[in-house]
Amino acid sequence: MAYTLRLEDLARDVHAHTIAAAIGAAFGAQQVAGDRADWDTVKAAFDVALAAPPAAGEPGGRDDSPRGIKLRVLGVT
Repeated sequence: MAYTLRLEDLARDVHAHTIAAAIGAAFGAQQVAGDRADWDTVKAAFDVALAAPPAAGEPGGRDDSPRGIKLRVLGVT
């Protein structure tokens, strides 16, 4: 159930990202690679990030919180 809820949250972020890119394009913003989120790519990256072993807790290590995973999947961090 937690997986499904996290996917729904991620889907909302992908949708918002897609809408923002479309609005930017409507206002004449230059489109670059990665401006439009692809759900299949994002979901696959989420599954890979979720299956990865947790960080060893080293300083400056990877953020494995739900938010950290989501940001990595979206390519923000």
